[in-house]
Amino acid sequence: MMNKETRQLSLYIHIPFCKSKCLYCDFLSFGGCRQEEQAQYVKALCKEISSYEEMAKTYRVVTIFIGGGTPSFMNEDLLEQILETVRRTFTVEESAEITIEGNPDSLTPDKLSMYHRIGINRLSIGLQSANDEMLRVLNRVHDYQQFLTAFQEARKAGFDNINVDIMSGLPGESEESYIHTLERVADLQPEHISAYSLIVEDETPLAENETLLALLPTEEEDRTLYAKTKTMLMENGYERYEISNYARPGYACRHNLRYWTGGEYLGLGLGASSYLTVDMENAKQEKIRFHGTENMEEYIARFLQSDGMQGDEYTSMYHAYEYEDEDVYGLDDAYGIYAQMGMEAGSGNSHLEQYRAYENNALLEFIRDYYKDLHFQKRKDEMEEFMFLGLRCRLGISREEFRKRFDVGIEQVYARPIAKYTQQGLLVEGDDRIFLSDQGIDVSNTVMAEFML
Repeated sequence: MMNKETRQLSLYIHIPFCKSKCLYCDFLSFGGCRQEEQAQYVKALCKEISSYEEMAKTYRVVTIFIGGGTPSFMNEDLLEQILETVRRTFTVEESAEITIEGNPDSLTPDKLSMYHRIGINRLSIGLQSANDEMLRVLNRVHDYQQFLTAFQEARKAGFDNINVDIMSGLPGESEESYIHTLERVADLQPEHISAYSLIVEDETPLAENETLLALLPTEEEDRTLYAKTKTMLMENGYERYEISNYARPGYACRHNLRYWTGGEYLGLGLGASSYLTVDMENAKQEKIRFHGTENMEEYIARFLQSDGMQGDEYTSMYHAYEYEDEDVYGLDDAYGIYAQMGMEAGSGNSHLEQYRAYENNALLEFIRDYYKDLHFQKRKDEMEEFMFLGLRCRLGISREEFRKRFDVGIEQVYARPIAKYTQQGLLVEGDDRIFLSDQGIDVSNTVMAEFML
């Protein structure tokens, strides 16, 4: 019988391998990795997962998302090792949503059947466009026919929860071409469609290609495409439940909703980020954020060439300075320790409380020793994230939930931006909920910026 006191947890598992990098991609991924490199990474990843065995006793896993990179590019036997390790370490609910991302060229019938057999019940396929010329421009490694075959094979394998990623605002693409993509995808009736607008990220090949940059649509043209996406997908039975995500009733991505509603999640693998509630002394709880190294060699060494919970250079540094001076609030040495641990001076509790928090908390010691940028969330951090994550969703945010979580009314904190944007028609107020209007979604970044404290 499951312990009623366990908390819900989501797992994100990062697979950084892909066949080749797309023109616009700034994700942490590597093209063309050999089988031996993948096996070594998975060995370290499984060691990392197993390291949470003690913490896992207080949680039950409700969603798992295997992202990348291109997880379907990896050998399926390695993927099975990962999920077996997860299930040995954590209690995974029978009804857990388990998603894997894949590209059409690597989603073979054998892989799809194996995914379904080991309990993966949601598939996310990266199409981006039904226009083969656009796919070539983006350096995608598949064509539309390969996508169509992969989608059909996924249905044959038993997948009844499929997401398809599409992208608008591609360089040189006509409105007619994009609408054609929407129509072809909607005709297939996937349970979920993620419709993103292309973003030019710094230090990507796209950002350095002046020819393609000159072919990008204007902001007004991009807004028009967004509006047409919403209209067409709603006419085909989809609900927009988040700025870029549409689902048939009952098929909203539970994993992403956990992010947007403040649920706890643990990131596993290279560069993965986490958000956890840590039980402290005197029944106190602290919310923390941290992420793993983005250096592959460092990641492998950290989990394969150590004793797991014994720590590394951070541990020796920490103990070297432990209580050398009573006045740790103002010492340069003390601030140096926080910097080495990746902690912000002045974040969360007082420096002294944070400094001493590690003494009797094995989880915090482990996180400090093996991860980067450990940040104790301030109350204002939590309020800001509650607002701008909640406003991404169609249902918006709840006044009652805000008061319950922060013990203060939302108007006492955010009266000015709420009044300002309600008057401008960018926010809509109901009895309990506040959400973005259609016009507000068009300028959502501007609106959300005013909820920073």
